[in-house]
Amino acid sequence: MAKKDRRTPQQAFVTLRDMPGTRVMFWVVDACPYCGERHLHVAGNIRSDPGESLGEHPAPCQPDRTYELALPPQPKKKGGKDARRKARRDAKTDVWDEDTW
Repeated sequence: MAKKDRRTPQQAFVTLRDMPGTRVMFWVVDACPYCGERHLHVAGNIRSDPGESLGEHPAPCQPDRTYELALPPQPKKKGGKDARRKARRDAKTDVWDEDTW
C-alpha cells in the first residue's frame, strides 16, 4: 500500500441510535476501520436532520486520522410477488415435462 493510500479516509458504516429519555441522537460505528472498536458520534437532536452530520470525522482512537461516516449499502430487493409466482410455475412445469414415467 502506498503512503497516499494510508492517509486517505477509510469508510465506516454507521447506524443511527437515540439516547433514551433525551432528544440526542448518535451515529454508532460498530467496527472502526483502524482499531475495530465501537465509536459514537453526535448526530444532533430529533428535530434536526442527522444526515447533515455524515462525512469525515476524526477517529476517536487515532485523532490524527479521519474516517468517513457513511450509511451501509441497502440489500438487494427480492423479486415481487409476480417473480415468486413465475418461479413456482416454472418449477411445476419442469416436473411435468420429464418423461420418466
